[in-house]
Amino acid sequence: MMTRILVVACVTVLAACGGGSGPSLPVVQGPPSAQNVAQNSSDFPGLSKCSESGSYDSYLKQEQTKAPDQYQSDKTTWDDLKASGANDSYVAVYAANASDCSQFGAGTPSGKVAYVYAIRFKDSSSASASYKASAKDFHLDSSQVTQLQAAGATVAQGTATGLGDNSIVLSIDIAGVAVYVALWQNKGFEVATVAFNEATDAPTATTKINGRIH
Repeated sequence: MMTRILVVACVTVLAACGGGSGPSLPVVQGPPSAQNVAQNSSDFPGLSKCSESGSYDSYLKQEQTKAPDQYQSDKTTWDDLKASGANDSYVAVYAANASDCSQFGAGTPSGKVAYVYAIRFKDSSSASASYKASAKDFHLDSSQVTQLQAAGATVAQGTATGLGDNSIVLSIDIAGVAVYVALWQNKGFEVATVAFNEATDAPTATTKINGRIH
């Protein structure tokens, strides 16, 4: 065990082990954090980050006080995701108007609002299995898709979205509010983008978010 630790230390710090003249070794990186995937100030130009942004646990703690009716449902979702292998999370919330922050999806936004949920799993198999489970909030089953299409939604699924096989993107106008939703799984992540009145920036942001998964 000690020998293995020393070998790893030498590979990590070549100069300390007199290996400076040896061949260059590739840098092995793990998956990005959920925060690095979900959050970037350039994703939604003109919008400001809301204070409820943070880990799912942090988000839930604020929601429990400000939107208790929604809290239990979201807590159940997070508990289910963790049971399915989720080990990291981040919720990024942006709004054009401060009054649209801290609504936790329960209110009707007065301006542009965007939510990004990034959930990292222990491996891609767990993420894929979670996406395909119809009980999860990061998935829409065929009956829900049919209902949305009947209500006027434009829906793309799978490779047509540009986000991979396990993905769905829809847009719909509801009472004068333009809603955009993208749900997808890529490698060890499940991600959701939910945006209101952001028909132009939301698709671009989704592509950028997906590109940060490696």
